Amino acid sequence: MAGQAEGETAQALMERSDVSNVLLLAPSLGGQGTDVCLDLLTETPPERTNVLSVTFTDTPQEWVDRWTARTGTPVRGGIVAVGQVDASVDGESWAVKTVENPSDLTGIGIELSELLSGMAKAGDEDEHIVFCFDGVTSLLQYADLQRAFRFLHVVTGRVKTVGGIGHYHLDPEAHDTQTLATLKGLFDAVIEVEDDGTWTITQ
Repeated sequence: MAGQAEGETAQALMERSDVSNVLLLAPSLGGQGTDVCLDLLTETPPERTNVLSVTFTDTPQEWVDRWTARTGTPVRGGIVAVGQVDASVDGESWAVKTVENPSDLTGIGIELSELLSGMAKAGDEDEHIVFCFDGVTSLLQYADLQRAFRFLHVVTGRVKTVGGIGHYHLDPEAHDTQTLATLKGLFDAVIEVEDDGTWTITQ
């Protein structure tokens, strides 16, 4: 399927019942990936949305500000800030966990799992869990491909188990063809975003 505008991305994927985890291929520079990310996270109204993010680059407050500017306050929000010692946000709806060492994939997985489990247990059938992993390119700076693959295999499995929809940022220009081919096998769909903002859904 091919799209003409970024805003159609979330709707197209939400109509596919077989999609739990999506690989988002977009340039690191520019806002194209960010726009699609927010489209994917804001398909449902904030009062029915549990949103969770793992971020290696943005501070939690930057992430919350971007979300709030687009949609408002979620039912529950969670952020795992990687590589940050101390982080906090304004707003009672948000829980923030920090993992100081970006190479500590076990620690990242534990914090992520706790937040996911909490949302799944506290939510009702009208609520949705959406997840952003920003990003795989950063992860591969701290872990080799085999270790990163095993980690992402576990994470995608947990997202699927709780009935969530997750997407995972990766800059295709930063990795070789073999790396891309290996990682694509983890995901139900792949979104490729061009420099001009057009996108294609594959796989």
